[in-house]
Amino acid sequence: MKITQTIGAAVLIASGSMAYAGAVVDLQPSQLTDSLSGIINTQMSELIGVSLEDSYHEFSIGSQFNDGRGDNLLYQGTFMTRVVRSNQSGNLHFNYRFMNPNSQLAGEISHVEITGFEGFQTRVEYRNETTSATLFGPQGAERSNNGSMIDFSFDLGLSGLDESKYFFAMTDTDTYYNDAATATIYLTTGESVSLSIVGANPAVPAPGALGLLAATGLISTRRRR
Repeated sequence: MKITQTIGAAVLIASGSMAYAGAVVDLQPSQLTDSLSGIINTQMSELIGVSLEDSYHEFSIGSQFNDGRGDNLLYQGTFMTRVVRSNQSGNLHFNYRFMNPNSQLAGEISHVEITGFEGFQTRVEYRNETTSATLFGPQGAERSNNGSMIDFSFDLGLSGLDESKYFFAMTDTDTYYNDAATATIYLTTGESVSLSIVGANPAVPAPGALGLLAATGLISTRRRR
């Protein structure tokens, strides 16, 4: 189920004081970083901007035998996307968050692969404004050889008691499209589900191709978590 909420242009993101906890990573095609450390509200004025759209994608992941339906559910939650236009550059930041997990289920999220970045400069990090024992940012990010996909990894796993902090990809485009990208969410036990989300790249592979990419993990030489 997908619920989309468009937010008025007067809403500001990341307003207030901001100290830099480390530079955002300019992630090149085929590049891997294990050093995401978070940014707290400013010293990077480019992060401040206007929220254009919030979308909430409810999802379930079940055992490999029932494809997320019926009994044997492992994980239920909400994947949020937020599109922000930078006040400084006019370009778009794509923000993501895992929220509202079902605490009664035992599954844990290990990583999420997000497509739609081919041909764009893409810088990654997570927002660290809120400190909480149950909010976590991704520890690493890996970009596919053609630059289209970014894999954000939660090496410790996100359980039904945890939510993520906002993690993001800053691009050099000012245009986005609904259902132009795919987020494939993986559990530590290997099960997964794919969602259609907003993205920068309007060229969407055929459904059969998406299934093939998800099955192969998109990256041929992944590091093991």
